[in-house]
Amino acid sequence: MKSYVTGFPRIGEQRELKKALESYWAGKCDYDALERVASELKDRHIKYQLDAWSGLISVNDFSYYDLMLDTSVLFGVIPQRFAALSAHEQYFAMARGSKDAVAMEMTKWFNTNYHYIVPEISAYTEFSLNPSKILSEYKAAKNNDFKDSCALKINLIGPITYLALSKSSDKSDPLAHLDALAAKYEELLKLLSELDSEVIVQIDEPIFVTDRAAELAPKIAPIYQRLSKVASNVKIIFMTYFEHATEAVREIVKTDVWAIGLDFVYASEENIKKELQALKDAKTVLFAGVIDGRNIWKSDIDKKLAQLKAIEAYVPKERIYVGTSCSLLHVPFTLKYEDKLSAEIKSWLSFAVEKLSEISILTHLFFEIPMCEHGMKAYEENQKSAKTRASSPLIHDERVQSRAANLNKFERADRYEDRIKVQKKELGYGILPTTTIGSFPQTAELRQVRNAYKKGLINREAYERDIKAYIDDCVKFQDEIGLDVLVHGEPERNDMVEYFGEQMSGYAFSANGWVQSYGSRCVKPPLLFGDVSRPKPMTVEWIKYAQSRTKKIMKGMLTGPVTMMNWSFVRDDKPRDQIVKQLALAIFDEISDLQDAGIKI
Repeated sequence: MKSYVTGFPRIGEQRELKKALESYWAGKCDYDALERVASELKDRHIKYQLDAWSGLISVNDFSYYDLMLDTSVLFGVIPQRFAALSAHEQYFAMARGSKDAVAMEMTKWFNTNYHYIVPEISAYTEFSLNPSKILSEYKAAKNNDFKDSCALKINLIGPITYLALSKSSDKSDPLAHLDALAAKYEELLKLLSELDSEVIVQIDEPIFVTDRAAELAPKIAPIYQRLSKVASNVKIIFMTYFEHATEAVREIVKTDVWAIGLDFVYASEENIKKELQALKDAKTVLFAGVIDGRNIWKSDIDKKLAQLKAIEAYVPKERIYVGTSCSLLHVPFTLKYEDKLSAEIKSWLSFAVEKLSEISILTHLFFEIPMCEHGMKAYEENQKSAKTRASSPLIHDERVQSRAANLNKFERADRYEDRIKVQKKELGYGILPTTTIGSFPQTAELRQVRNAYKKGLINREAYERDIKAYIDDCVKFQDEIGLDVLVHGEPERNDMVEYFGEQMSGYAFSANGWVQSYGSRCVKPPLLFGDVSRPKPMTVEWIKYAQSRTKKIMKGMLTGPVTMMNWSFVRDDKPRDQIVKQLALAIFDEISDLQDAGIKI
């Protein structure tokens, strides 16, 4: 099968890795027990892909914490403050810190909500090779019962991306080490070439979808021509994702690199045409990322098939592989445990395991491979799902659409210079008023109260009594320390997005839709599936109560529309500028009610 998955989630379908990690960190199990869980997960994840007839299955996409951290360990980039620790202690101390050493910096992985551990590079950094993790995982993966159409590929973070995302500890340029690091990649590829008669290596270089692409593109051909010459049985995939990579395509076709991976979901049509034009007369194989690896909606297979046929006008079919736009790390694991979701909404969804089926169906159709009865049934269900989603009243609300379409006024009628004078006089605060951002600590007791109410173990009266007692304490504390503008502490809120989404139409919530944010930290984003409105006030009663407990100004606390959108899985059938307008109008309605209730900030 000429198909692939860029990468697969590692946290486990029921967050098994999270639980094992936290048990190990708490001293409740030893490292051997943690390794056993990891081994079971890696084996199970490969079996899922084999069952779906995935063509190329990733090895080394698993990590105990983060793949950038793994790459630092692979090449011996260990800050001196961790040098004295044992290997296991060192790895987790780099990510989480220890009693003697502060953790390495963590930041967002491109424009996703995943976070990576930032490598620390100095002018004196020297690289060494420690390939034991990759070698052992490859050999373990080979023990599976492979179908003739399936094979392994080894995933690596690319040298240019690794250094470009590194942090200099002494103001030197990390990219000055590119030649030295490339030599270690050559050494690694030579070792990998000995694993099999043919070895496929996916080298991720997503830095080339950023605005640094033009600056860094001249480095591609010299480095990757070197890597392509290491061993004749090693096939390299230069993998990009998250956006277009036009500059990278133009450079990679100058080399003998076997393939390039491109994102056909999030790149614009204009840039896609440029990339395909650059590939047209080349020999480079195309890994076409047409199945969305970042969102949870079922693909319209017919539309994806049409897209592949359009690609075929530039790149012949024999040079195309079909797969995901990026790693499936960014979506939940499986729909298997979603028993409480509306059946209609669930029929529109596709998590990581379900996307394997989409890839298989699409590959069969594109390459005209006969499908089994199960595959044909899944294809028919896909076509039905696409039709119902296009017309479902659950999604489409003409009143909301009309209101957003007619929103053309984005300024107040009066001038800020006049308004601020009235505000200062009305509110009576001084030159430098004091306040706090918003939420007070979410204690274990508070979570227990909310959980008990949600499960029906306590009634509304008992719940409100406990929440109001917490608000009373928050207000009293702020009054005592002399703040000017107070907050109510947000004890009723489980999450700054989920709390509001639960009270808006157009939102749904999964039971087990967890996505890894970093290490063992997982988040469960809401599903923004339809037109959004606010049926009734969401915060007014709590803020009014808090205001009644003080003579000082109590400010209303709301999550903004852009954060609401970006921290959700967002519908893909409507432009984002229209979605955020709907959210803004819902928040506007809440602001209006807060003002009518006497809340002045």
